[in-house]
Amino acid sequence: MTMVFDVRRLDIYRKVPKDLTQPTYTGAIISVSCCLFILFLFLSELMGFINIEIANELYVDDPEKSTGKIEVSINISLPNLNCEVVGLDIQDEMGRHEVGHLEDSEKIVLDEGRGCRFQSNFHINKVPGNFHVSTHSAARQPDNPDMSHVLHKLTFGKIIKGRNILGAFNALENTDHQEVNSLVSHDYVLKIVPTVYEDLRWTTAGVLPIHFCLQGVHVVQPYRSNNSCHLVPL
Repeated sequence: MTMVFDVRRLDIYRKVPKDLTQPTYTGAIISVSCCLFILFLFLSELMGFINIEIANELYVDDPEKSTGKIEVSINISLPNLNCEVVGLDIQDEMGRHEVGHLEDSEKIVLDEGRGCRFQSNFHINKVPGNFHVSTHSAARQPDNPDMSHVLHKLTFGKIIKGRNILGAFNALENTDHQEVNSLVSHDYVLKIVPTVYEDLRWTTAGVLPIHFCLQGVHVVQPYRSNNSCHLVPL
């Protein structure tokens, strides 16, 4: 009689016949709990992968790589001040004192010469100081200049467009001080936070650092006229 060797005897993962298994409530609860836990882990990992992570990091500015300057852009309307007397003054603790800054500046006449819209792009040093729109550079000072104004734009650093980044990049946008005493001037005290944004999705060009500045809460301090509107970055 020929003996036939059954290879199934080597199976160490043997299947239990269905008629020998019995479902229980405890087993059902454990199974459902495990499935829900696995689903929770999957969704958590998926949301963590989809969401953008914002990481804050402090470091000392490298003087060899940094220019030591911040780009500033301002756009302001003075409806009751002639363009001939409007100018930009810049000064800081490094000894800079520039009266009537003209480079990359433009004056647009408003209301048939009655008012002026002034816009300028310039750089300031990374030290305490101030810049102000005033009549100091005028050859002839006007009597009782009216410094009422609308500040359309005041930004520091490069503008990031098309990216959803939290922060106040133009905190004084459309600030309206037209209905004020014509003999009153204004101080805007700003906290400027230098920030670097690195977009890791630019895989072809590697990491693309973009430098910009966040503006903190501003304080308006009116006082008797000295023919100017000060903007003081701290």
